[in-house]
Amino acid sequence: MKTLRIVVATAALVLTASAAHAQKAALGTWDLTTISPEGEFKSIMELREDAGKLIAVGKSPQGERQYDSVAVEGSNITMVITIDYNGSPMVITYVGKIDGATIAGETDYGGLATGTFAATKK
Repeated sequence: MKTLRIVVATAALVLTASAAHAQKAALGTWDLTTISPEGEFKSIMELREDAGKLIAVGKSPQGERQYDSVAVEGSNITMVITIDYNGSPMVITYVGKIDGATIAGETDYGGLATGTFAATKK
């Protein structure tokens, strides 16, 4: 029984350390390129940790905007941001994979359209 508790505790520690490592890999400043049905859009994305929570801020010539949420599980990342599109709010969801100094994946524009994105760590 003692051996089982040690194995379970060790597994929990490894999983926690692995999740923390994956989250740390996402931290930093990224050059982000989004390709939507309306064209290509370049911005800077800063990912940081504040009190154990991931915070993302997008920066472009139009200004700065904080993402609604950021989640990292293993190498998977999901980011959600709400923008003003023609006077109405639009939720954009980014779902991608972190691979070292790059992130790439797909975007969903409130169920109305899809696109892709890629980011390179600065």
